[in-house]
Amino acid sequence: MTEKLKLAVVGGDARQAKLCNLLANDGHKVCAYALDKATLSEYVLQIGDISTLTQKFDCIILPVPVCSDKNRLNAPLSAYTYHIDELFSLFPPGQTVIAGRVNNDLFTTAGRSGIRLYDYLEREDFTVLNSIPTAEGAIEVAMRELDTTLNRKKCLVIGFGHIGKLLSSYLRGIGAYVTATARKFGDLAWISAYGYESIETSKIIDSLSKYDIIFNTVPALILDEKTLSHVRGDAFICDLASKPGGVDFNAARALGLHTVQALSLPGKCSPLSAAAAMRDTIYNILDEWRD
Repeated sequence: MTEKLKLAVVGGDARQAKLCNLLANDGHKVCAYALDKATLSEYVLQIGDISTLTQKFDCIILPVPVCSDKNRLNAPLSAYTYHIDELFSLFPPGQTVIAGRVNNDLFTTAGRSGIRLYDYLEREDFTVLNSIPTAEGAIEVAMRELDTTLNRKKCLVIGFGHIGKLLSSYLRGIGAYVTATARKFGDLAWISAYGYESIETSKIIDSLSKYDIIFNTVPALILDEKTLSHVRGDAFICDLASKPGGVDFNAARALGLHTVQALSLPGKCSPLSAAAAMRDTIYNILDEWRD
């Protein structure tokens, strides 16, 4: 993108802070809001008064995910809290906004106000690139929690979407034995074609005791109390799925299982790479909109 833009980056974690710097380095005018705890480039204008978002920007960039809980802006690098509906009420009609994990209510709110709202996670270009730091981060989490390598470990990857595909490949690359699950017969065929063991997701319960490490990528309750009772006591479970996740953590604790809910790994493990994926997707969206 050669055109210089006026951009607002609002809230978020280390990814949004790195994104501010990347955009400023590209020559854009960047205003940062709800990032008051972040260390930003001298070329980024850090603004404390969020009411100035009533002015028109070429694009307002919100976090991934856009909300933390109770409909509040995801803003861990701010000392203040912001209600997402109140924030959207500031945006002028016709404003372009990009965010991640946008729910239907927020799309409705945007539509009523004439706001052009895009979701990163509805785009293949972003979801593929964002899966890379998630998959790498999952391996980092497992190695840290287990204090061992993953070589020759028996690993189960539940779900064969973007993250499941990359994670299975990376695990195979470091010498782990990989089994992956899917619901669709086509995905099960691909799992076999890649050389992994395959199991239908609904049928994992009988084989769970075989695995040293279980990675869940499915955002639905897959590992409930009954299923967890079949997991080996010395196994490790890493839940990568977005909230509410795929593990009954109360049941896991009661069973004495070693579990970790590993959320927002791109922002924790590789914020610069994650920010670069966001920047490239933003440019793609704006270029497509103008074509």
